[in-house]
Parts: sequence; structure tokens; C-alpha cells
Amino acid sequence: MVASMRQFPPFLWHRHTPRTLQRLSIALTAGLILALAPGAWAGKKGAARQPEPARQVAAPSPQACPPAGTSGASGQPPQKVLIVGDSFAVGLGLTMEQSLRTAGPVVLASRGKTSTGLESPHFYDWEKALADFLIAEKPDILLVMLGGNDAKNGRGTPQWSHDFEAKAHRFLEIAGRHKVRVYWVGLPPMREKSFSQRAWTANEAMRAACATATSCRFIDSWDLFADKSGNFCAKKTVAGKAVALRGKDGVHFTAAGCKLLTDHIATGMTTAR
Repeated sequence: MVASMRQFPPFLWHRHTPRTLQRLSIALTAGLILALAPGAWAGKKGAARQPEPARQVAAPSPQACPPAGTSGASGQPPQKVLIVGDSFAVGLGLTMEQSLRTAGPVVLASRGKTSTGLESPHFYDWEKALADFLIAEKPDILLVMLGGNDAKNGRGTPQWSHDFEAKAHRFLEIAGRHKVRVYWVGLPPMREKSFSQRAWTANEAMRAACATATSCRFIDSWDLFADKSGNFCAKKTVAGKAVALRGKDGVHFTAAGCKLLTDHIATGMTTAR
């Protein structure tokens, strides 16, 4: 974890990425960038829209994972994991199943909603949506990645940080009333320096809210996607190969970046037990 922000190196698209990974990365990135077309970060005016019900899938273990509601080889029922948040959370839903395959029987419900945040209830009321999801899904674990849109549009001042922490705390109080274990994933550094500074500020607010909430653990993602100075980097060496981890927008992850993050989250969830 770094204590200060520094200027980022220019964003580079790695031209020697294996063709298959590059195509997969471009496809995932393009989908998320469409969600962030001009005006998307700022949200849209109008009534809040609830996401359509997402399909639940059972994450496979080394042996076949039993259907939801049944017990695995250990005799324990599968854990239900509910993923909520903005477009970053949508990305987590794409690779979390694979990352949790060794964790035993798991059932995932992905309820990410692009262009949303805690500061735009006029567009999408996350407090109401979370309460509804918790009642409907009855999860054992709540996985949250939220705050990107708030950081993009926020002022980043001490007062803004204080207000945002209060919003995050109210969000977590809802989870606390449902006695669900929470893992809140922090934002990564961004290519745009001012945006990255606000993301850092948002992380500190979310970390503070998590520290005072019931059964909440903050999982930091900053260093995972930063260079040695703690600044944005577009690619890293993974398993001996240079891999593009961030999209052309300097915000979202490639397919490889999503998998790197969900593996990191899965490790954090395992060590916290």
C-alpha cells in the first residue's frame, strides 16, 4: 500500500499478447466500455430501474459440485455468494465462479448494475436494491465492488470522503441486519491521475466503513494493479508472461485482469474463514 499518489506512465496496449487472450480481453473490455459511454459514469435521470433476475450458477469444485440446496462430499450445503455493485462487480461475476472452484460447493448470484453508485439513488437506489436482494437470495456471503462512479464524479474533498463513508456505512448496516458476511473489494488505480486520487480517497472511506461494520472485511486491490510506485499500470507479468490487465479506457479490467482479481478475492475469502 502506498502513502502518496504519483504521475502514471502512459497507457500502452501490449501488441504481443497471444491472439486468443487478446480477442477475449477486447471482447470483455468493449462490453464494459459500452456501459461507460459518455454520460454513463454520471448516471441518467429518471426512475430507478431494478436489474432483471440473474441466473444462479453453481461453481464447480474438483469433483462435480452438487445442485443448489444439496450437500457436497463434506456433507455441508453450498455457500451462497451474492455479488453486488457497479460495472466492476459485473466483471467479477464473469470470473468469480472459476476462481471459487476449489472452495467447495458454491452458488453465485450476480446482481451488478452498470453506471450506479451510492450517490445516485435517483437513478438506482442501492440501499433499497440491496435489501430486496438479501431477502430474495438469502446469501451467506455478500461480495461488494462499488464506488467507481462515485469516485469519478465526486469532489474527493475531506467532507466528501466523510459523507461517502456515511453512505457506505448505511449500506453495510443493511447487510448487518441480515447477518451476512461481507467482503468489500477496493478500487484499483486509474490511468487518469485525478480520478485515481479520488479512487484512493473513496477506498479509504469504504475501508473505514467496513472496519466499523458487523462482519465486514475490506479486500484491497490497489497493489495488484499498480507498479512499484503505486501508480496505474496497464500490464504485468503473470505466470512468466506479460499480460494486459486493464482496458483501453484505463478503468476496467481485461479478462485476464478480472481473473487475477477474483483469484485474489477468493484467496482473501478463504484466509478469512
